[in-house]
This record gives sequence, C-alpha cells and structure tokens, in this order.
Amino acid sequence: MRRLLGIALGLFLAMTLLYLAAESMGWTDEQRVRDALETIRASERGALLAAALLAALLAADLFLPVPSSLLMTLAGALFGIGAGAAISLAGAMGSALLGFGLCRRFGRPAFARLTGAQDAERIETFFRNTGAWAILLSRSVPMLTEIVSCLAGLSGMRARLFLALSLAGTAPVCLVYAWAGHTAGAQGGAGAAVLVAFLAPAAGFALLRALRRRPAARPA
Repeated sequence: MRRLLGIALGLFLAMTLLYLAAESMGWTDEQRVRDALETIRASERGALLAAALLAALLAADLFLPVPSSLLMTLAGALFGIGAGAAISLAGAMGSALLGFGLCRRFGRPAFARLTGAQDAERIETFFRNTGAWAILLSRSVPMLTEIVSCLAGLSGMRARLFLALSLAGTAPVCLVYAWAGHTAGAQGGAGAAVLVAFLAPAAGFALLRALRRRPAARPA
C-alpha cells in the first residue's frame, strides 16, 4: 500500500511543480490568457478556433499545468453560460477519458509491476467500494481529478460507469464556472456556487443508493 500512496503523492507533487513553473512564467495570468483568447476570437472564424483551443487546453490538463478553473471561467465570459459550459465540459471530459483510457490500455501491467499484485488488487477493491464517491467528489479539485481518473483506469471499473459518474460530477462544475465568468460581479458568490456544484452530484448519488437499498413494500 505504501507504494500506491507513493505513486499518488509523486504524481501530485509533479503536477504541483509544473503548475508553479507555469505560474512563474505568467501562463496562468488571467488577463494575459483572456487577451490571447479575445485576439483569436476577433479573427476570421475566430470564435470556433477559440472554443476549440479552450476545449483542447482543458483536455491537455492531464499532461500540462493548465489553470482549468480560469479557462472555464473565461469560457463563460467569452461564450455565455450555455456555450461556455458546453466547451468546458467537452474539454474536461476529454481529459478524464484520456487519463482513464490510457491507463486502462497501457498502465495496468506497469502498475502491477510497480506496486505488486497485492496493491493492484487493493485499488480494484477500493474502486468497487468507494470509486463512485471518489470520482464524483474529485471533479472540482484540480490535480486530484486527473489522478482519480488514472486510478479508475487502472482498476476494473467499467468504462460506461466511469463516463456516467464523470459527467454527473463535471457538468455542474462547468456550469457554475461559466455562470461566474458570464455574470457581472459573480466572483463574490462563486465560492458558494462551486460548493453547491461539488456537493450536488454526491447528494444525488447518495439518494439513489438509499432508494436502491430500501426494501420493497410487502403486498397487502
């Protein structure tokens, strides 16, 4: 189990260092990023190109130190709530599915060699028992969401289940950031709104689980 924790911690530290390096070079400066996107958007067919660039950058969040919350907010500011949320959702789901798919296709043998068969079995057991909660609750947490997507791919979780859970956890977050970017003066209430987006999918999933466990009524 120590090896598994070490791998997760190593990934987190590597992503943190990459993000700090990007921040020191000004890549995460909101005004700088916004100016670049607005310049692209003002060109011929620029709206489509800017939208595609936003989605591509969010998808590349798996590998690059991308400020995802900043890009989602700018998507709402530049394209409105509905379109901005759709662009962010496309990019965020691309990142999630990319991490899941790559680890499912190429990572499992290497992971088993690094951690041993026992830890590989433990992570599969973890995702069978609590993987749904981990995916739902990690969607609004930078860096953690990529790590959980990769770990889900290393486990035996079904792709359809991962897709459904990721959509349920990601869509509210994208909508909230798009609203915050589009609405004037939204920054003051964005924190509470993000908290709602963070908790709503988990509350819905808990209710669904409770209803499924409820014993059927006996016939009179």
